[in-house]
Amino acid sequence: MKKWVRGHPYLTLAFGYVLVFVLVASAWLVFDAGDPATVLFRTFTNTLVYWLFALFNVRNVRKTKQRLDQNGQFRAFIRYPDSRPDSLSGIWNQGIATPGAGSIRFQPAVYDNLEPSGRPTELKVQEVLPERRKVAGKERKYMPVYGYQSVTLLTDEGNVDLAARPESLDRLATAVLSGRGESASPGSSP
Repeated sequence: MKKWVRGHPYLTLAFGYVLVFVLVASAWLVFDAGDPATVLFRTFTNTLVYWLFALFNVRNVRKTKQRLDQNGQFRAFIRYPDSRPDSLSGIWNQGIATPGAGSIRFQPAVYDNLEPSGRPTELKVQEVLPERRKVAGKERKYMPVYGYQSVTLLTDEGNVDLAARPESLDRLATAVLSGRGESASPGSSP
C-alpha cells in the first residue's frame, strides 16, 4: 500500500480529498439542519483550501526529490549518538547527503525545499554497519517525515547515525563501499 501511495501521489491526493469531502459533508448534514445545497457548497470551499495546500506540498516535495536525484544527492538526517546528553548534536539534523567514494558530504538544509544553510561537513566513512533500524516513536523526534531507516556510520570523528529512505541508504552503501574497493552489498532491513 505504501509503495502504491508513493508511486501515485496525485491519485492518492484525489482519493483523500473525496474521502474528506464525504466525511465533512456528512457531519455537517447531520449536525447542521440548514439547506443541503449551502452545506455542500460550504464543504466544497472549506475542503478545497486544504486540498490545495496538500497539492502544492506534494509538488514541492517531488520537485525537490527530482533536483536531488539529478545531482546524486538525497535528503538525510544525521546525529551524533555519542554526544553529551541534551546536546544539539544528539538530535536529528536535516540536510542533503552527497555520497562519494569512502565519504559523505552533508550539507545542512532548512525548509521543505532543502535550502542549504551553514557549512557542509565532510565525513570520511570507515564502515557502514549493516544493521538498519526503523526510525519511529521517540527516536523520530525533530524528524518531520515517516518511513525513514537509520544506519550507523563509523567515521574518523566517531559514530554518526544517518537516517534516510531505504533506497537512499542502498545508494549510500554502494557508493561508500565502492570507494574502498569492497563489494557493495547493502544491508537488509529488519
